[in-house]
Amino acid sequence: MYGEILKYGAQIVDALVEYEHPIFVYIPPNGELRGGAWVVIDPKINPDKMEMYADVESRGGILEPPGIVEVKYRAPQQVQAMHRHDPRLAELNTQLRDATGTQNEELEQAVKARERQLLPLYTSIAVHFADLHDRASRMQAVGVIRRSIEWKDARRFFFWRVKRRVLQDHFIRQLRQADPRLSQGDAASCVERWAKEGRVDVASDEQTARWLEAQDFDVRAEALRTSYIKGQLEALLGELPERERCEVLRGAAAAGGPKKCEACAVM
Repeated sequence: MYGEILKYGAQIVDALVEYEHPIFVYIPPNGELRGGAWVVIDPKINPDKMEMYADVESRGGILEPPGIVEVKYRAPQQVQAMHRHDPRLAELNTQLRDATGTQNEELEQAVKARERQLLPLYTSIAVHFADLHDRASRMQAVGVIRRSIEWKDARRFFFWRVKRRVLQDHFIRQLRQADPRLSQGDAASCVERWAKEGRVDVASDEQTARWLEAQDFDVRAEALRTSYIKGQLEALLGELPERERCEVLRGAAAAGGPKKCEACAVM
């Protein structure tokens, strides 16, 4: 929340939900995205438009590693781990089972001293383990970012990625206007299928962007619009009784010129 940039998080979320253009979030080297800041710009807010990426040296998560350790791996759990793995504690525990009286108290004090000695080490290991969970490779594995990108490659990557998304989204809007039945995903699948038919590697933003630039969007959209209208007409005509359907076809043929309606000629 540095500088109260994200003070009005609710308004930011509302704006992102309604935004109709591509949105890219990139966590830079040594940058961290935590807590409420993550919630405000999570790609799940607008999955069709938002994408998140991270540098290999960045971090992301709701809590920082020390906070995760305080919640999920507290001192009692660390002490249990010590007794499972430390040979010295295992030896003391064996001696403690057979000890009595003063010797028992001395061994208990030795156990406590060993636990205090090991606690900083185990806490450090736990914090490091929690930090591994916040790195880019893990974020990608659990699906909260699309991929990790090194800083030196970021400019080139985003140049082609933005270009592809802008062209692709423009094409998708045209397709959905031509055929209102298409969802965002359906239209995107159409674009991907056509690209593959053109022997384009759709995993490559550069190849896909170049292919999209070369396409005549209007021709493809018009063909889709024609197919949609024909389908609608066929569905409507199919709901009419045969006589009324024939009259409609005869009227349409007359409006189109002197050519007779072939469907009615056989009646």
